Amino acid sequence: MPAFAPRFAVAVLLACGVAGCTNSEQEPSTIVVGSSDDVRGELLAEIYSGALRSTGADVRIDARIGDRPMYLEALDRGEVDLVPDLTGELLTTFDSTSTATDAEDVFVDLNRSLPAGLSVTDFATAEDRRAIAVSPSGPLADAAAVPDIAPRCGESTVVVGEADVAALGTLEARYGCVFSSVLTVPEEQEVVDKIADGSADVAVIRTASAGPGATDLTVLSDSEEVFAAQNVVPLFRDGVLSDNEIRSFSVVAGELATADLADMIGEVRGGESSADVAARWLGEHNL
Repeated sequence: MPAFAPRFAVAVLLACGVAGCTNSEQEPSTIVVGSSDDVRGELLAEIYSGALRSTGADVRIDARIGDRPMYLEALDRGEVDLVPDLTGELLTTFDSTSTATDAEDVFVDLNRSLPAGLSVTDFATAEDRRAIAVSPSGPLADAAAVPDIAPRCGESTVVVGEADVAALGTLEARYGCVFSSVLTVPEEQEVVDKIADGSADVAVIRTASAGPGATDLTVLSDSEEVFAAQNVVPLFRDGVLSDNEIRSFSVVAGELATADLADMIGEVRGGESSADVAARWLGEHNL
């Protein structure tokens, strides 16, 4: 009998590797949540991780992996299981031909374009959409909508983050808006600072990444929705999360507002840790 014991043990190990053991001593698998290389991504990773932990899941965060191609590769290799992202930017990545801009339309097209093995669930009301803003005390203070500034673009300076320069082409194509000068800055916070100090007349901002300082600006309405919706959404690998774990994201979808995300981004830029800021929001929403 003893001579067969090692062979039996090997067989059990092989069976576990193929089919998965249900022994009560088996450790539960760890869900790895990744994030993009910015404050917004790190905060969202903490928030979605907290939602998962509320179900009893074991979660680890792999923060600041890099830009979108890098964390999509990490998803593809199975190094991370979930990454929070934005609906519009994901849609552009997977289907650059889509012309959808409305939040629901973007989400529908995104679902259609996802590669096999990846899924998304309900998007949050929080978004980081491009928008046009002016100073309430500047030369364009009387503007309320994007078409209001179109005749005066040629006399105005616009400030824009490096990642959003393409938005200027969209404005030109839709409204014929060509600015007299363009001030490009590396960080979103600098966009707000430059228009606040009078260095620029118009700003292309991100509604959440601009932080709480954007509340001091006048964000112009745009009935034509020239910029695509950019709602927060979890992108995850199929077969990794349970139905209960996926359902935990519904609280984030229903409760996380753009103003919440902007305020949290401001707190992190002010020196607080993403983990602490996200933990407060999670606690306030019973997660």
